Amino acid sequence: MNFSVLCCHRLIPPALQAILQMGELKIDGFIEPGHVSTIIGIKPYEFISKEYKVPQVVAGFEPLDLLMGVWMLVRQIQQGKAEVENEYVRAVKPQGNKMAQQVLQQVFEPMDVKWRGFPIIPRSGLRLRKNYEAYDARKKYEDELQKIAKEEYAEPIGCLCGDVLRGLISSTQCPLFKRECTPENPVGPCMVSSEGNCYIQYRYTKK
Repeated sequence: MNFSVLCCHRLIPPALQAILQMGELKIDGFIEPGHVSTIIGIKPYEFISKEYKVPQVVAGFEPLDLLMGVWMLVRQIQQGKAEVENEYVRAVKPQGNKMAQQVLQQVFEPMDVKWRGFPIIPRSGLRLRKNYEAYDARKKYEDELQKIAKEEYAEPIGCLCGDVLRGLISSTQCPLFKRECTPENPVGPCMVSSEGNCYIQYRYTKK
């Protein structure tokens, strides 16, 4: 059977809750990812607004989407509201994609997993269910992976990507930013991806 799945999926709502519970910074509101929300809808975010009184807006990725998302958050704050609004109505339905949810539920189950810059977040990752274990790369190649399975991989020395991801500092406050760490020679993961905060800061801030 020449097919394997190395599952690295993450769930957004548990991560949002972890950020709020850590209490490292004051969160005025969340702009939730449109691509995730096309599948899960808006209901999985509702407990965040109810329990933590934090406004949320599901937004698309175009400049106007993001501007509207910020405006909708500000409006909620001014009105003293904390709810989940959907700016990305052209793609996101309140109930999400029911068929996709059923497939995900059938194939995957939640698991505790560590995130970069965070401790282990309970039930924030996905793994294949027992019925699909035969496709699980971690089990199929368990012997080959044994040497590295329990290794802890710390951030490179001097890299503050974890603090950037948690919103504690700006990319420009990292001592490696634009020095040792550039898109041509990335030190940390925030500079590797074109969606990474450090890459975006590098590309769009003035020299």
